[in-house]
Amino acid sequence: MNQFRNILLLALLACVTTLSYSQQDSRAAKYLQTVSDQFDLNKGYVIQMDYIREDLMQETSVEGEGMIWMKGLKYKIIVDEYIVYYNGHKLYSQNTETEEVYVSVPDPNQPGYLQAVPIKIIKSYEQDFNYMYIGDSHLLGKELIEIQLYPKDRSGPYSLLKMFINPGSQKLEVIQLKHKEGILYTMIFSGIRGDQTLDESTFVFDPAAYPNTEIIELVE
Repeated sequence: MNQFRNILLLALLACVTTLSYSQQDSRAAKYLQTVSDQFDLNKGYVIQMDYIREDLMQETSVEGEGMIWMKGLKYKIIVDEYIVYYNGHKLYSQNTETEEVYVSVPDPNQPGYLQAVPIKIIKSYEQDFNYMYIGDSHLLGKELIEIQLYPKDRSGPYSLLKMFINPGSQKLEVIQLKHKEGILYTMIFSGIRGDQTLDESTFVFDPAAYPNTEIIELVE
């Protein structure tokens, strides 16, 4: 009888947990909406960040710095030897060490599109995620508000997204992204400058600037 009771309790707990993940927490929604309102799709942004890449299985980590240029769905990211450009249609993934750039066209209907277009996470949180308010969280020496987001489409590469928001300024300070293969990415925003003038060429790979780079087309 006790064994049956324990199994029943575990089943009920799993059910409650699943239901909580499938709901949208109103306490989280107000913070997510505030962050979303801070970004205008018609304006340009330049973002400085530090990052930590942790392999949770191998218990290893790598740290570094990066930059993001962003306007609407378009963006450019530089992280160490990697440069990624997205002009709203084509995605250019460049490795300056191997001198290669892969060109692809992300499908907006696929879960991996969220990975390709960072602003989608901020602007389409209600459409693409279920979310939960966690509350006060101590991270990197700061007291921040933690919000957890779970992709509605679970077939994508990521299982969990966390946003950490400054309780005073309501600014987004940290994003954590957990890959299903056990990789945890932590992005710490050290500076966000808005109202930036960004030329369209910012978001496109320029072969003339990298004449020795091999262009590998993945577009059919």
